[in-house]
Amino acid sequence: MARWYDHLMTLLPFEPPYFERVGLSCCYVGHPILESGADHGDGGRFRATHGLTEDDLLITTLPGSRGAEVARLLPIFGAALNRLESLIGRFRVVVPTVETVAAQVAKAVRGWPGTPIMVQRTDEKYDAFAASCVALAASGSVALELALAKLPMVIGYRLNPLTEALLDRILKVRHVNLVNLLLGKSLVCELLGRNCTPERAAASLAELVRDERVRAAHRQGYDEVRRRLEAGDISPSLRAADQILDIVAARRCGGRALATTI
Repeated sequence: MARWYDHLMTLLPFEPPYFERVGLSCCYVGHPILESGADHGDGGRFRATHGLTEDDLLITTLPGSRGAEVARLLPIFGAALNRLESLIGRFRVVVPTVETVAAQVAKAVRGWPGTPIMVQRTDEKYDAFAASCVALAASGSVALELALAKLPMVIGYRLNPLTEALLDRILKVRHVNLVNLLLGKSLVCELLGRNCTPERAAASLAELVRDERVRAAHRQGYDEVRRRLEAGDISPSLRAADQILDIVAARRCGGRALATTI
């Protein structure tokens, strides 16, 4: 990449040093999740639309957006919710999904507790976040959406057994969840590989539901995540555009072609 590009704009603040080390000009412009609207959901609207009262405990469950990951996580998440019901009593469930796996998800959640509500639109997903108490989610960028919405979460993920066995030998990082990576500590519970079990997921969710001190610690951590993602007062898209214009102007003066990437 250092040979191909004049400049790289990254989405995460800890990335530039890796590229600068090999001579590639690099800057952090801010993460586009900040412009997603995840922090502007309307919980009251979601509850009114779906006939939920203020006393209904709502849990968001996000099993992923790709067929293979959904197939691996749906049984675990469903079993976790069944176990959770025995720990905390009755609740409702909302399952945001995408069109490509909607039929697969709909079939799997029919037997789940909580009379699952499926939503596909982004605005409905963010309304669901605002109405929910906790979330159980597949590992990925959705963690940043949940953090922006200040929704306490438990993260889980499974890969195929051969890949997991390989990663057990070579993986050197302490965290894989973006919230924990940004904070440099274990705030969000990560249940990965063989640790992603219904029992552990249910116990972690129950703690988040019951313990307001833990919930408050999550919200405080999510505020810090937001601060670390922000790159000044300018939006990420405008900051990226300004950066490109600056580089183009400099290259015109120097008579060089420009190659840049985000």
